[in-house]
Amino acid sequence: MTFNLDNYEPVAPRLARWLEAAEDPRVITSLIAYEPGKWCIFKTDLYEGEKMISTGHAYEEHTEKGVNSTSFMENCETSSTGRALSNFGMAGSDPSKRPSREEMTKVQRMTPSDAPEGTQRPQASPNKPASDAQLGLIRTLSKKLGFEAHFPPNFTSYDASQVIQELKGNVIPLAIRAESFEDPF
Repeated sequence: MTFNLDNYEPVAPRLARWLEAAEDPRVITSLIAYEPGKWCIFKTDLYEGEKMISTGHAYEEHTEKGVNSTSFMENCETSSTGRALSNFGMAGSDPSKRPSREEMTKVQRMTPSDAPEGTQRPQASPNKPASDAQLGLIRTLSKKLGFEAHFPPNFTSYDASQVIQELKGNVIPLAIRAESFEDPF
């Protein structure tokens, strides 16, 4: 995966443009889930007056090095604001580059730099158990959609990745619905 971070606009200029253009703008950020020292999820709501015009979410994990070793919560909050701005249509100077520079920095950070050229980042394993961070994120997203997640035996990191993508699209996956584990009779 090759990309140039210079092609992605940071959140700050997007936010400045929106604050200047909007009538009675308000930005409200909320920490919606947090496991101390491990991960967090932020939500940003953008308002014009009393009308909410956009929402964005972001997830970050605490790391041992890099920006998330000291500022994973701040980084997450900024990313959620970037998502809200993109969802509103403030996708940056090049609308085809919807992610913010902060989001693409995360992609870069999560891609091993010491891997041989042409090597792709390891995908979620169909045999590795789902991580605590994945399970926590699924529980949080499920709760927001109004149901409690139930995990089948041998729920893998690959399964969790698939479920997270569905939940982010506001789809309730059969894989974690309680009724999918009950015998029909």
